[in-house]
Amino acid sequence: MKRAFSELHDRRFDVIVIGGGINGSSAAQNLAAGGYNCLVVDKGDFGSGASGRSARMLHPGLRYFEARNPLFHFGAHPGRFIDALRGARQAMQSVSEHLKDAGDRVWPYRMCFPIYKGDVFKSWHVSAGIKLLELLGDGTVPFDFEMVDRDYSAKIPFFEDFRDGHSLEAIACYNEFKFDWPERFCVDMALDAERNGATLVNYCTARLGRQSAAGDWTVTLTSSSVPALAPAEVQAPVVLNMAGTWIDDVLPPNQHKGRLIQATKGIHIVVEMPDTYQGFGVASLNSVGEPYYVLPLHKNFYSIGVTETLFEGDATDISASDEEIDFLINETNALIPGRQLRRADVLRSWAGVRPLTFSKSHPKGSRARALHDLTERGLSGVFALTGGPIMTHRSAGRLALDAVASKLEPSGRAGRVDTSPFAFSNSDNSPPFLADEPDVRVADIEFGVTGEHAQSLIDVLLRRTGLAWRRELTRREVEQAAQIVGPHLNWSTEETSAQIADYMAFQENVFRRPGP
Repeated sequence: MKRAFSELHDRRFDVIVIGGGINGSSAAQNLAAGGYNCLVVDKGDFGSGASGRSARMLHPGLRYFEARNPLFHFGAHPGRFIDALRGARQAMQSVSEHLKDAGDRVWPYRMCFPIYKGDVFKSWHVSAGIKLLELLGDGTVPFDFEMVDRDYSAKIPFFEDFRDGHSLEAIACYNEFKFDWPERFCVDMALDAERNGATLVNYCTARLGRQSAAGDWTVTLTSSSVPALAPAEVQAPVVLNMAGTWIDDVLPPNQHKGRLIQATKGIHIVVEMPDTYQGFGVASLNSVGEPYYVLPLHKNFYSIGVTETLFEGDATDISASDEEIDFLINETNALIPGRQLRRADVLRSWAGVRPLTFSKSHPKGSRARALHDLTERGLSGVFALTGGPIMTHRSAGRLALDAVASKLEPSGRAGRVDTSPFAFSNSDNSPPFLADEPDVRVADIEFGVTGEHAQSLIDVLLRRTGLAWRRELTRREVEQAAQIVGPHLNWSTEETSAQIADYMAFQENVFRRPGP
């Protein structure tokens, strides 16, 4: 790390991509395959920000049309409908692409949306939304849409858990999809960019500096893992600011001319559900008219969310508060009272911050994706992406490539974008690391640090193997992982102990359970 960082100083690239989340990694992947000499830097690990804290949904876009009174919601604000159509089209394209080539990294489930008599949300609203999505798509997304209005238990095994079954008008059922572990998509796209010649540096804070008379920007890099290292300065004529929640922090403060980001916080809780829920999810609107989901996560574990509250400050390692967890428990007990959740049922929680587009007409930020050309702010050659959800990252990467191509010719030969789905090692020469998760082997843990730029136990267990998402790990298991990783990173006894302590604290605080 020390040598690699020091060798960056005074290097010139075609493009510097600041932010290795799902959109930044996609941009780097497309740019490197397009022949551009890229540097990709992230203040933490790749995928360690909002990308890894999302709802993990690859939804076809019905959410964009969800409102308690859509005729008024969209009729009084036509711009909202245009934004909804644009977002839904991007979502449908993304689902179609991933179903073709993402393998078991994307998987379907059956979503159930209960509709009650007398509610302002009607059956035809969902039917119209599905029809719009079909018109916006290319015919490759199998919705298998059905409006169930009788014999509910025959189609929905957990029907008795819903509130006021006698007041139901219908339950809309349709297919939706999930990313298995979206931060792995970030890592894989960054590694594909590296195979095409990109330079990757994680744990590196970037600040946009001055522009030379020739048009090159200077970006100052500071190591966040080895603070003693002297800062490095790199140059490029084009800079992509893909830093998500931290976009405004990257820009020079005297050239802001208004903020780009409006952040909102969302949380999820994880509970165990009965076997009757297997293969299903639940969607509704909560008591404040915002989307509410019960989504399959792993085995019988389900995530429940999401919330949306304004957020200011640093989004690093944020967590859910007891009050936020209680809100989701109460919403769940109101919508599916058959579960009667308590705090003790919450196995863990997590929180994320959405980097939405700042808009005076949208108090909580606009969800419309925007790639900002900052020339009018005096930052010619600098672009920033806001409001980009994880599901449309592929088209975001192509959008970034087009923007760069309008400013600059590539200096190298074109390669190709590889979307092959990630797969764990299947070598019988390496034993499974955990008996109850046999697909992850010791070799996969080792390769996280020898070939995938992981620098910590959190990197390996959360983003390279996904084990941290599957269940709570015991201290003994974390110690075993440290014994595998430590020799490859030349950790001393003290560093190994610190890594173990850091992981245990991360698990306790970021995936925290509520108080009693």
